[in-house]
Amino acid sequence: MIVDTSGLDRLMARLRKIAEPNATPLMARWMNVIEEDNRKGVLAGLDKDGVAMIPVTYRPKPRAKPLTVSQRGGRAKRATRGAFIGGVAGNLTSSEYRVLDGPPLAPRRQFSRVITNLVTGFAPGDGILRSGGQVEAFGAWDDVVSRKGVHFLPFHFDGTSRLPRRDLRGVRPAGIQKALSALRAWAISIVREQG
Repeated sequence: MIVDTSGLDRLMARLRKIAEPNATPLMARWMNVIEEDNRKGVLAGLDKDGVAMIPVTYRPKPRAKPLTVSQRGGRAKRATRGAFIGGVAGNLTSSEYRVLDGPPLAPRRQFSRVITNLVTGFAPGDGILRSGGQVEAFGAWDDVVSRKGVHFLPFHFDGTSRLPRRDLRGVRPAGIQKALSALRAWAISIVREQG
């Protein structure tokens, strides 16, 4: 009996070619998902699980006032995104803070550091998915500090005796679905490229 394995041989050759695919396009998409999920979730007042955060009760008092140019990081009023505001210069005074009406952790809305100071990346830097290895995209808040230079977001994320837990560390369920869709599309494209 003679068996023709040429089709199987071609399939095996294609699979060998994708043994270590370049995941950089997927990581770029996932970094966008992380940024978008953070911005939309924070502005909607949702924690990492997509659950509404406990609202703030001490602001705005007596009523909300528009942001100043410096509070917007120099951006126009209609800007959909703020600019990175690092260090102690990004802090508001107590009187400024109390008259803002943004959601929890984002008094300045899209101009708040919990949105503008989120940085994303992926590791390993070459984006190659090696056998037995992994590639991961991540997001972290850079240089969000108090006037004394203390990184204060972890106190909000973990909750303390004085602060309710408002944890933003993670991707919300809707963001996870977008990331999974991107993964499927990337995997299909990798296989098709070897066709």
